[in-house]
Order: sequence, then structure tokens, then C-alpha cells
Amino acid sequence: MRKPGYHHGDLESALLQGAVDRVRLVGAEKVSLRAIAGDLGVSPSAAYHHFPDKDALLTAAGFAAIDKLADQQELALSMISVIGVDGALARFRALGRSYVDFALNEPHLFRLAFGEHCVIPDAIDSEAPTRAWTILTAALDELVNEGLLKFEFRQKSEILVWSAVHGVATLILEGKLPPEAADDLFDSLAHMLGLDHE
Repeated sequence: MRKPGYHHGDLESALLQGAVDRVRLVGAEKVSLRAIAGDLGVSPSAAYHHFPDKDALLTAAGFAAIDKLADQQELALSMISVIGVDGALARFRALGRSYVDFALNEPHLFRLAFGEHCVIPDAIDSEAPTRAWTILTAALDELVNEGLLKFEFRQKSEILVWSAVHGVATLILEGKLPPEAADDLFDSLAHMLGLDHE
């Protein structure tokens, strides 16, 4: 029996959620727009009205994955109530840890988010950076405000931090580094940025 049709505005969200769920389970390469439409009980032509092809659907799913990463980061930060220097350092470390945890807990979504289907705008020059980038920027600004990060080290430090954390997350995910390498990286980043705190 076919499922009831969707009202205007609902089908796009349902298709997107179906794609995210499918990617999470089996990876982006096994996603089919036709199959997801069939699961929802709608015709392929109805699905194509919202997403012209599989690549368009995966692009939207990739940005949804980045939002899920930001959700996880915000949750990690919300659990730290400490203020001042100790709070700033704890949030900086939690931000990196949540990124690595997302990669390890959601490997297919992580690969989709930073793969060929999801073209992230240039975060540095973008007028509308992703939420994850904004969270990172705020964490680094907090380190400056607490007197932990010098101004000369702050400039474009997002690139250093994101590249390093993304790199270690990918290497751990691919089995090239052990999971504890993430903690070693966070220590190294703190040292490089002059954040060593007695």
C-alpha cells in the first residue's frame, strides 16, 4: 500500500531526511533518489521537482550533516559552565573533541559533509559562514578575550585549528592514527597557539 501523499512543503524535508538516514547507514554512494521517493510513497517525478538529481539531494544532505556537526559542538559547549580562563580552555578543547567524535560516530555523514558533493563556501571570505565555522571563531575570540591567545596568533588561526583537527579526525577514522592521537593534537595546538596554562 502506498503511503499518503505529502502536502506542499513537506516532501522536500522528507526526502532530505531520507537521504541523511540512508547516508548514515550505508554511505552516499548507495543513495538513490528514486528509492527514497519509493520509500515515501511518492513518484520519482514528485521527488525530482525538489531535487533534480541525486547529486542535488546529496549536496543538501551534506549541508544537513554539517548542521548536525554544529549541533553536536553546541551541545558539547553547553555542558561547560566554567567561566574565565579555565572555561575558555575547556570549550576550546571540547570543540575539537566534538569534531573528532562526530567523525568517528558518524563516519558516512562526515565523509559526505567534506566530500565532493558538498561544496562549502570559502569560510574566510564568505558573507554567510557555516555555523560550525562561526562556533570556532567565537571560541578563538574567547581565548583572546581571556588573554590566552595573542593577537598575532589569532589572525587566521581558524585555518590552523580546523585543518589540524580535521586532519587528525580523518586519520583516526581511516585507521592511520590511534584515537588517543586527538588528545596529543589538542595539546600541540595549545602549545603552538601559546595557550599553555598553569
